[in-house]
Amino acid sequence: MNSITIPDAALMRFRDAATKFTRDASPRASRLLAVKDDIAALRKKGASFRTIGELLTQNGIAASDTCVMRFCQRELGEKPTRSAKRKSSAAPKPAPVANGNATPPAPITKAAQAVFLDNLLSAVPANLSPKPSGEGGPRIARIEFAKPGEL
Repeated sequence: MNSITIPDAALMRFRDAATKFTRDASPRASRLLAVKDDIAALRKKGASFRTIGELLTQNGIAASDTCVMRFCQRELGEKPTRSAKRKSSAAPKPAPVANGNATPPAPITKAAQAVFLDNLLSAVPANLSPKPSGEGGPRIARIEFAKPGEL
């Protein structure tokens, strides 16, 4: 097996660079910190991240809507928002009950789910019923499954 060796000069250069490394301030943060109060005012007026990003870009400060969103979360303390896609896929919350004495609905059993699915799959709407032979377009393929032991 070949062993890979690192030349001593390269190793020394890397170690020297590693000891001198310092993390620089993020250019996005420093760029937007100058207009932090203006961004906060726009957010209070209801401006979207995209609108703020476009205003900044039009005035010579390159910033995307994602950059503005992260800045607002980090510097202004805004909480992350969930996208509409996620909200629509979440289960709806039950409506609050005025007297507070409501009982939660009973859980659906696996047997009830199976019966429901069987009924759903066996029901064929009238507009999807098979056409009588000879009507409609050409058949592309007719699939017939082999009987066990018939190979």
